[in-house]
Amino acid sequence: MNAISKIKQMQHEMTAKEKKISKFILQNLDNIVYMNTYQIAEKCNVSQASVVRFAKKLGYSGFPDFKISFGREMGRRDVEDKVNFIYEDIKEKDELDDVIKKIVYANSNIIQDTYSMIKTETIREAIDVLKTARKIYILGAGYSGIVAKDFHYKLGELGMNSMCESDYHIQLASISTLGEDDVIFVISQGGKTLDIYNLVKSAKKRGAKIISVTQISPNPISDLADIKINTVVEKNNFRSTALSSRIAQLTIIDIIYVSLIVENKQLAERYIGDAIKLVSDFKM
Repeated sequence: MNAISKIKQMQHEMTAKEKKISKFILQNLDNIVYMNTYQIAEKCNVSQASVVRFAKKLGYSGFPDFKISFGREMGRRDVEDKVNFIYEDIKEKDELDDVIKKIVYANSNIIQDTYSMIKTETIREAIDVLKTARKIYILGAGYSGIVAKDFHYKLGELGMNSMCESDYHIQLASISTLGEDDVIFVISQGGKTLDIYNLVKSAKKRGAKIISVTQISPNPISDLADIKINTVVEKNNFRSTALSSRIAQLTIIDIIYVSLIVENKQLAERYIGDAIKLVSDFKM
């Protein structure tokens, strides 16, 4: 996960001093690589030690290590032409051309950030669990519910036994049938939706394995999970948080879906081929 994404994702875990440092960095993206701990500390009215602790909290060995990662990210984003634009909220007075550019840049950026967070071993573990599951129950609400439906459709194409219900009472009834050979695949942007949390908690008591797709910051739903897959959450207006999170979630779903196809190509071709033929029979 890159430096900028880490700063944004870990805001709620930061102290007041760390939040001052993070705010200064995000507001001065094109200058940070040229500054040292003393200069940043002076600008933020904190100690140099606070700047070093800030870098370590993000997972770096120290401030120089943070600057190396930060510099690489800034190079990727093309500072002068894209960075400030990407992180600028959509405004009511924006021209259509600006809205198009901001959405396209934001979505492409979300996919890159998601890639930087993906742990291959975690995806591998999730795939292995899904392949051997007796039943896969997919949970999601709101925009995450749309992604859940998409995953349910994809697994159905592969002939896998998956379920995805939106009615809470039906969900409860279905959860009561799960056991140790079953899997809950839960998709939640913040990981704090109460109804979804209660369903996951009930499934865990019955021994079902839990795979969660949530933001990287600790949250109640991922705390219950056996396998935790993280996505990026961008904080912006015009509901772009929900929109960008959906792009990140769909990216994870597509990775798992295609991996399942690659690992059992013969079976996938049979099911998908049959589905394509069946649909084509109903076209004019």
